[in-house]
Amino acid sequence: MNLFSDIEKSIERGFRRWTERAFGPANSDELLLVHRGILEEIETKIQTVARGKRIFPYAQLVVTLVSPDPDRRALYQAAFGERLEAEITDALRGARCEIPRGFTMEVQTAETGPQPFAIEYNAGRPAAAPVATACRLTITRGKAQQDEYTLDRPRTNIGRLAELADSEQRVVRRNDVVFEEGADEANATVSRKHAHILQETGEYRICDDGSEFGTRLFREGRSIEVPPGNRRGEKLKPGDEIYFGRACARFDRL
Repeated sequence: MNLFSDIEKSIERGFRRWTERAFGPANSDELLLVHRGILEEIETKIQTVARGKRIFPYAQLVVTLVSPDPDRRALYQAAFGERLEAEITDALRGARCEIPRGFTMEVQTAETGPQPFAIEYNAGRPAAAPVATACRLTITRGKAQQDEYTLDRPRTNIGRLAELADSEQRVVRRNDVVFEEGADEANATVSRKHAHILQETGEYRICDDGSEFGTRLFREGRSIEVPPGNRRGEKLKPGDEIYFGRACARFDRL
């Protein structure tokens, strides 16, 4: 790499050390190649304007990491989901490249598509302090206490049973979207503590709470795995179908 040479080497060393500790040397080698490929593609988008000034003209990026293997998709999300935006920002600034105000990046995974990754570029700048539009979940498979739920709170818990208690019968969790115990076969794949939806900074995100049968999105003909235990989760878009095991709900604006 030319513009990124020194800063890229520093970032790469840190990334290798972290992935070797977190995922083992074999996985680290593969992740490093993907990481390097992403940085190299980003570098090609840098523009030189008047008086040699360098700019990166895109305010929003979506990086999609692709694999048909669900374990590999979970690995990609764990490795890149929390780090990639900061590392790309550091690389651009280290190359003395101006980046748009409010620069953001979203990392997601997909079952099909160009492997191992694809990057979407958007030059439009996000509005400051966005306000979330009210949204809803409509149950399309499985039996819940309601057919439709309005998402009007910062956190909405999803699971089987309305309340969960510990060994001393103390309530440790209340589910807002409740799939009924024993109602049908789809409900049996919903964990009691399955997932939650966060509403913050003008967006909704779905997080899996370590469920047994997993959480995934179906969007525009492709499946997106929600990595278990990842606190950031996956951003929801209107029209997404959310699968809690084999139960399903559609996410829409009101």
